[in-house]
Amino acid sequence: MFPNININDRVLVLKDKLFDIEYSVGDVIVFYSPESSSPNNSELLIENLKLWELINNEGNKNQTVYIKRIVGTPGDEISINKNGEVFNNNIQVITENVASTVILDDISIKLSDDEYFVLGDNRDNSFDSRSFGPITSSRIIGKAFFKIYPLDQIQNLND
Repeated sequence: MFPNININDRVLVLKDKLFDIEYSVGDVIVFYSPESSSPNNSELLIENLKLWELINNEGNKNQTVYIKRIVGTPGDEISINKNGEVFNNNIQVITENVASTVILDDISIKLSDDEYFVLGDNRDNSFDSRSFGPITSSRIIGKAFFKIYPLDQIQNLND
């Protein structure tokens, strides 16, 4: 998510399983990687209640999560042209501070009723929906609201 989020930055995430969150284009979300298994409901409840894991950094090291920006929500038609321009239902999605690139092929996809299309802000070096396809809502952990560390770089991620 560089240049907006760097590797050692910390973000404040409002967890989807604890709060009713509506996701929209432009939101930054945290989700389980497509290669990992999603935990079941009882595992999610236990994980969501373990505040000390955030403090002690004792989380499940085998569960990979990603942080990306939503460019398409359920039912949307997403297209990306050879210049790297992203369109949602034929309207260009413009995000500030995005390192964009030229891609080799046009991409066009119609999202189902439970799919989201996500892209990293560093489009030159991002493993995102262009590679692994759309993600389902069951993979979403929550919405990242603020970058909170380093302290001199606190910022809202969803402007």
